[in-house]
Amino acid sequence: MRRSTLFHVDGERGLRGGERQLLYLAAALRARGRRNAVYARAGGELEEQARRLGFEVRTLPFLGEWDPVSAWRLARDARRESAVIHAHSAHASGLAALASLRGVPCVMHRRVDFTVGRGSASWKYGRAGKVVAVSGAIAALLRGAGAPAGKVAVVPDGLPASDEEAAWLQWDRNPYSPPSDVERTRYRRILADELRIDPATTWIGNLAALVPHKDHDTLIAAAVIVLLKRPDARFLIAGRGPEEARLAASVARMGLAEKVLLVGHRDPLPLLKSLDAYAQSSWGEGMGSVLLEAAACAVPIAATRAGGIPEVVADGETGLLVAPRDPEALAGALLRLLGEPALAARLAAEGRRRLPRFGLTRMAADMERIYDALA
Repeated sequence: MRRSTLFHVDGERGLRGGERQLLYLAAALRARGRRNAVYARAGGELEEQARRLGFEVRTLPFLGEWDPVSAWRLARDARRESAVIHAHSAHASGLAALASLRGVPCVMHRRVDFTVGRGSASWKYGRAGKVVAVSGAIAALLRGAGAPAGKVAVVPDGLPASDEEAAWLQWDRNPYSPPSDVERTRYRRILADELRIDPATTWIGNLAALVPHKDHDTLIAAAVIVLLKRPDARFLIAGRGPEEARLAASVARMGLAEKVLLVGHRDPLPLLKSLDAYAQSSWGEGMGSVLLEAAACAVPIAATRAGGIPEVVADGETGLLVAPRDPEALAGALLRLLGEPALAARLAAEGRRRLPRFGLTRMAADMERIYDALA
């Protein structure tokens, strides 16, 4: 069977979960002998990281979801090189839909569980050879909105699950692993000095873009409840986004500025390896790949049942799940993790044990079957 070239397309300016997943997939495919090219926005973080990893990188103007110039260039290259286009973001899917009008096969990824308009489902996603949802929850939304059921496939996001998979990303060893006592102490000391907090206190963390569907209001309300019973707790909220100023004002207004800290954009690993518990408060979540990262670092998890989260965290088995928009329930789950060390350790250990099902080998194999069927 002919093994087609793959064009990975993403015009986002930053490097968030979807862009990291693009790089993970491309690295795993390269290790399996597939040729990849990454189409990114010039000057963006994805372009920089893709070049650092040695991928062939091309840039497009990315003038909007229906940019005819970018779509024409993409289709021209794909036809010339017999490539399959893989659109990794919503706007990139618009370009892929236009490119498909010239007979180019394309795959479109959907990572968010927002409502899908019937126009997008039937026309944009209808142009795809296959629409890849990262969870069954997203797949159900797509089908419910009118996307052709036979075109929707579920392929969960992944994470390096071994040193071999980490080497595909040019890492000496897999950093997604539980910290040693020395490593944890070092990370906590560095963060404590920077943030001016006591390393002996209890740290609860959250890593997410500061956007409405991550629902940091519920997390902050849960923090108030936790702090009444555990005044030694500190909440470290990492991320940037349009909600930042409003959330900072809310924290200050509630007198929590020294106990609930907005710590900005962070390398996830030093923070995760410093935490006593991880909290995910989203009311909307396609899958929540950060939960894989927390599990890999053996951090006990309390999260909502939003979107695809229950497909990553099994309630009572690998973490504790509660209803979205319920700060009392989220606080209760966090207090259980903090107050029952044996439970927290059991959940964290089981979450880590189940990680290989989200490994890059599995993800690449699933995607290759899709590419080859289209080619």
